Amino acid sequence: MKRLPVVLIGVALTLAACGGGTAGPAASSGGPNKVASIAAELPDSIKSKAPIQIATDATYSPDEYVDENTGDIVGWDIDFGKAVCKVMGVACTFNNVIFSNIIPQLTASEPRYLLGISSFTPTQEREAKGIDFVSYYKAGEGWVVKASGNLTVNSAADMCGHTVAVETGTTEETDAWAFMGKEIGGTPTAGAKDNCAAASKQPIKVTSFEKQTDANSALMSGRADIGFLDSQIAAYQVKVTGGKLKTTGSGCSVAPYGIAMAKGSPMQKAVIDAVKYLIDNGYYTQILNKWSVADGAIKSSDVKTNDNNSIGPSCIPS
Repeated sequence: MKRLPVVLIGVALTLAACGGGTAGPAASSGGPNKVASIAAELPDSIKSKAPIQIATDATYSPDEYVDENTGDIVGWDIDFGKAVCKVMGVACTFNNVIFSNIIPQLTASEPRYLLGISSFTPTQEREAKGIDFVSYYKAGEGWVVKASGNLTVNSAADMCGHTVAVETGTTEETDAWAFMGKEIGGTPTAGAKDNCAAASKQPIKVTSFEKQTDANSALMSGRADIGFLDSQIAAYQVKVTGGKLKTTGSGCSVAPYGIAMAKGSPMQKAVIDAVKYLIDNGYYTQILNKWSVADGAIKSSDVKTNDNNSIGPSCIPS
């Protein structure tokens, strides 16, 4: 969460309290099949666990969310994950999990889930917890506000003095606190600058929610002034609220998304090769175009393990 890069905010606010979302695009045909050479890279110890359990936080449309008509978990991340599984020749099941709980469950002594596909931004902090990430997309952070107001956010500095809604465990939560030179919760970071105080501005009131849908609801109800989230998610929120919200400023801290797995997972090589196969054979572009998120596409040469490199300006001054 996330997430981090360029995405759209999702989920109709009338359904936000229960975690629902709008219906997804119609299914497209012509998906990939099993690729024997890639399937052979999965050890029998993994194949025996099929269906492979994948964790996702389904409150982050259009990446991953609950379809209001069917109750199914849908989104472009879900379509992409299913395609990866098809290429590897294994059945997979997506599970709706609170975002901040995914990494602990991936690294548990007896993990319930083998993969996490949930708009994760690879970071050294997450990797230090025992996680490897296979990059498959890129996105950035962005802001959304009520369309009826006069508030404009051109940079992180404009969050000072305002209540900002974020999802717990996301990069945006970390960055909102880091802008004030603090760890999540308010403990000062040694040697870090409080950019709000330096500009003689009031601090940011960071309000965290376990679900992105609840953060969206706080903005719509006026309990928050600004939503801080992945930029493509923000754009989608504008769409599903019928223009009651608007994006503001330009995206920053563009960085990769990564499929999460326990460090040294025996699935890693097969996942990498499956992602590259989908990109090289057009299935990846097909999925992104279906969900109108192709701006964040990467090349197969960009599929790497633990790529923490941001692109362009950072939201938070170093």
